[in-house]
This record gives sequence, structure tokens and C-alpha cells, in this order.
Amino acid sequence: MKSSPITGVNHRGFNLLLLLFLGLGMIVLSVSTLPTVAAAQASATTDQHPEFPPGVGRDTTLQLCVKCHSPNVILAYGQSRTGWENTITKMVQKGAEGEDEDFAEIADYLTEHFPPSTVQKVFVNMANEKQLADVLEISLDDAKAIVAYRDKAKGFNSIEEMKMVPNVDAKKIDAKKDRLVFGAGVKPEAN
Repeated sequence: MKSSPITGVNHRGFNLLLLLFLGLGMIVLSVSTLPTVAAAQASATTDQHPEFPPGVGRDTTLQLCVKCHSPNVILAYGQSRTGWENTITKMVQKGAEGEDEDFAEIADYLTEHFPPSTVQKVFVNMANEKQLADVLEISLDDAKAIVAYRDKAKGFNSIEEMKMVPNVDAKKIDAKKDRLVFGAGVKPEAN
């Protein structure tokens, strides 16, 4: 049986139509997963930093700020609206990238959730003996033991690790836990 030229055209047309629908289906499928991927990335950021309260601006703050430094810097330094705006301006001058709306959202979030505090805080992994002694209200000898243990362990990741320092009263550390910031930070000036 011979196939007519019309039948051949119909098969070719059908095959082209099938390829077109398959291509469109692939595009729709890939585009429909984009919000899911973005949500998963935002969720990962959220899960990594439970110490940051939920609210408008939280995800923007974490996404933009952690590109250059640890979010622990924010935890250690509460500021007024003017202070946060000055800090954000300084970060932009140093190369932080984002839209004006992003930076306004960050300033709103930080002002609401990290206001000035009368509690002196210290980066545990950066502080010297005197700074630890002053903030924790412990003896200089105990602070020296903490620093020696910290340096040998290459830093503390949590208060639980810090309380493992031999011959240092863990209750004193617990009593001042709101003053302690773990992880990376900035080297504080010597007092």
C-alpha cells in the first residue's frame, strides 16, 4: 500500500505538534518548580538562624547580610534606627548589594527586633581574658582558663561547649548567657 503525500504531511505535522507540546510541558514544569526552590532556600535560611525572630524583613536581612559576615554580628549589637541606618550605609559603601527597598526593609526589621541594649555582649570566640572576665563577672584566672580551652578547641559553637571548661563554674556562665555571642564575629577592641 502506498502512502499518500497528505498522510506523510499529517504524520510530520503530528510529530511536530507532539514535540511542541512536549517542549511546552517541559517549560511549564521547570517554571512551576521555581517558587518551590525559592521557598526551600528561604526555609533553609530560616531554619539555620532560629535566633532571628520571624517578621517582615527577616529573610531579606539574612540573605543580604550573611553574604559578607556572620549574622552573629547583628545579635551582639542592638542599635537605634539611626544606628542601623548608619551601619547599612557603611555596608553599602563597602559593597553590599541590594535595592533601596531591601535596605529599608532590613532597617525596619533590625530596629524592631534588635534595639539598643544595656546588656554588654561579647563574642566568645574573639574576646580576650579581660573582656570575658568583665562580661561574665568571673575571675581573671577563670577567664584565662576559658580562653586557653577555647583556643585549644579552636572555638566554641555553643554555651554547652563553653561550660565544658574544667574548673570553671558553669552556673556563672549560664547566669550570663544573654551576654554571650557564639560563632564568627568581629574582633572587639581591647579595654
